[in-house]
Amino acid sequence: MNVTQEFSALHGKDISREELIQLIAKAKKQNNTEVVYRLSKIIVANPSYETFSISVKQYPTALNAPYHRGAYKEALTATGKLRKGWRFEKGRIVKTASIPKPSKKEGLQANGKLKRGYKYAKGGKIVKISSKKKVV
Repeated sequence: MNVTQEFSALHGKDISREELIQLIAKAKKQNNTEVVYRLSKIIVANPSYETFSISVKQYPTALNAPYHRGAYKEALTATGKLRKGWRFEKGRIVKTASIPKPSKKEGLQANGKLKRGYKYAKGGKIVKISSKKKVV
């Protein structure tokens, strides 16, 4: 019986802390990071309990999407904590998108150069150039 089947068989059962630790060790040997993460989360969140009543929630998977284990390796540290830029959502690890910050000065481009229609004035201020029409 593999670790995923053993984990699914825990639904509705009472299990001791030692048995959970043994199951985590098996999952680490089989490189099943989802089981390791979910069981570790239970143990870390409840340090004073010796027995646990477990109900396993089955998370839906997307249609025609392959099941990746590589994201867990990237997202978790050696201690099982999430790295910066990742989050846990509905039983899966999801990478958060980084949003570029807008330029603080309105006349500068992201690379630090002046935009068209702006110039430096006295004191280092950036000023918008206004075109004056000639009166005929």
